[in-house]
Amino acid sequence: MKITVLYSGNYGERVLNTILEKFAQKIVSIHEIPENLLEYIDDVTEYVPENLKESDLIISVGLFGDINLVVCDIAKKINAKSIIIESHSPKQLTSGLKSEILNNLNDVNAVFPKPFCSLKPVGDTYIDEFAKYFGSPEIEIIGETIVKSVTVKRNAPCGSTKYVAENLTGYLFDEVEFESGNKLHNYPCLASMDIDTELGDTILHLAGYKIKEAVKKSLKFSNNILKVNDNCKGFECGFKCYKICPVVKMGENAVEIEKTHANINYIYCGYCMKCLNACPFNAIEAIDFKK
Repeated sequence: MKITVLYSGNYGERVLNTILEKFAQKIVSIHEIPENLLEYIDDVTEYVPENLKESDLIISVGLFGDINLVVCDIAKKINAKSIIIESHSPKQLTSGLKSEILNNLNDVNAVFPKPFCSLKPVGDTYIDEFAKYFGSPEIEIIGETIVKSVTVKRNAPCGSTKYVAENLTGYLFDEVEFESGNKLHNYPCLASMDIDTELGDTILHLAGYKIKEAVKKSLKFSNNILKVNDNCKGFECGFKCYKICPVVKMGENAVEIEKTHANINYIYCGYCMKCLNACPFNAIEAIDFKK
């Protein structure tokens, strides 16, 4: 697999440095795109880099506004088969801009993970090869009641998973979920704290939910869960819990619908309480769950 990377800004540089650790020999072309370009650009062709090399996959990180359209011209020139365009801020890509990019790509497969650490395999050869190593965090926590070590099986593209893993040793299992979120902020995560209207939450919060998801998958328990009780009448409210959940909008099964009833999967649930506050039947309750 041959990879071309387009990057801009501090976030783009951080991702580039992280993925070079694994894909240095497969990255054939790296191009820095200027920061602080105008949001609306009539003609992006002037920003198409010179000395492009044929590649299978384009990874675009840190670009804001119309400059994202440059991937379409580059893809044609280098015969790219697949494209990953991340978002760590709601200002980067509007839904209209995504549609325009897709319409201009013809047979090229493109994904738009938001945040980048939500990337998962999608059935595409090149995207899936990248997602083996970078994307939705995956860790293995070793210990009995106290963390002895943490192995990173899949790192967030920004490198935060590795940082969090290195700083969880010595914590009690009951503390790890909470502390993983703290460590993400300490990294610090560069994702935006502005509310993303498509997702209904900040992208930084969503990144925090992803590292906590990795912790819960490894430990197989959570100290904080939301449970749906027998008051649920989802067929009457149209399953507001499902519609409002930012993790569902991110693509995870945090709320599962079974005919007339909803269930909340604690592994994916970010414990943001939006569903609890929105439920018209008081059918969702917060409970403590110990291993």
